[in-house]
Amino acid sequence: MDLFLQRCFDGLFNGAIYASLALALVMLFRATGLLNFALGEIGMVGGYTSLVMLTPAAAAAGGGGFVFPVAGTSLVSWLPGHPYPVVVAIGFGVIASALLGVLLQRLVLYRLRNRSDFVKVNATIALLLALAGLVTEVWGGLSHRYPSVFPDDPGDYIDVFGGRLRYTTLGAWAVQLALLLLLGALINRTKTGLAFRAITSNAEAASLMGIPVQRTLAIGWAVSCGIGALAVSIVAASTILRPGMMVTVLILAFAAATIGGLDSPKGAVMGGVIVGLTQSLVPGYTPFPSELAVVPPFLAMTILLMFRPTGLFGTARVVRV
Repeated sequence: MDLFLQRCFDGLFNGAIYASLALALVMLFRATGLLNFALGEIGMVGGYTSLVMLTPAAAAAGGGGFVFPVAGTSLVSWLPGHPYPVVVAIGFGVIASALLGVLLQRLVLYRLRNRSDFVKVNATIALLLALAGLVTEVWGGLSHRYPSVFPDDPGDYIDVFGGRLRYTTLGAWAVQLALLLLLGALINRTKTGLAFRAITSNAEAASLMGIPVQRTLAIGWAVSCGIGALAVSIVAASTILRPGMMVTVLILAFAAATIGGLDSPKGAVMGGVIVGLTQSLVPGYTPFPSELAVVPPFLAMTILLMFRPTGLFGTARVVRV
């Protein structure tokens, strides 16, 4: 029983990570009708920005075997209060990723506004590769320790029938629920959310009705990429911060968003839970090899889509013929 609970708790923590990035994917899909495959790398820029902001200029980031200088720290050491507490540093990272998202939307996606969705999605894949190279070029391929906002010492957990429910898991899910409430309010209770729905339905008609399409799209990119930076901070705090670490996470987050429904924030959270638990429990109780733990979530996604093509909470599009 205690082993089962522990695997569930581990799956829930991973699910919180996938849910956060799935929320970002859903947010951008609600605003633009597109998937952004560069989201993880845009968030990585925010993650490294946070690391720069919390690292002393004359010191190295790390500990526990990872002690390397952080590029760019000396450039911001003149800022008042530097180095900053981890929460403030994460805030800088969120802002950096949001601004980068807006910049990329204006420089790249805006110029492709009259092209097909296939071309736009390919452009986000190209951005993924370009940003991955840029992150490695600027910050190198070394690994860095990244501090956690929540208590993460070995004794920081709640014993639940022999299973260890760590404070980091509770904190990660508190962040997800807060994001879910805020995004729900943005989408359902503001004019911006109404503009998202109008643009996704018919961008040309929305423009003729006076909706500022490009400004609304920029807001969608900013919110989505900011959430991506938050996801990077959760992942990095649980492991290490290194280039390319978000590729697998983004793939699993895509599975979570697809399971829940690409236009449903609550579906993204539920999909994150399903992916996290599937990835944790299936290898533990079946002959399925643990080295292929990323496969069961996609099997679950495939089976679900056979019966619910729009996902658990997705909305079927109505097409006039």
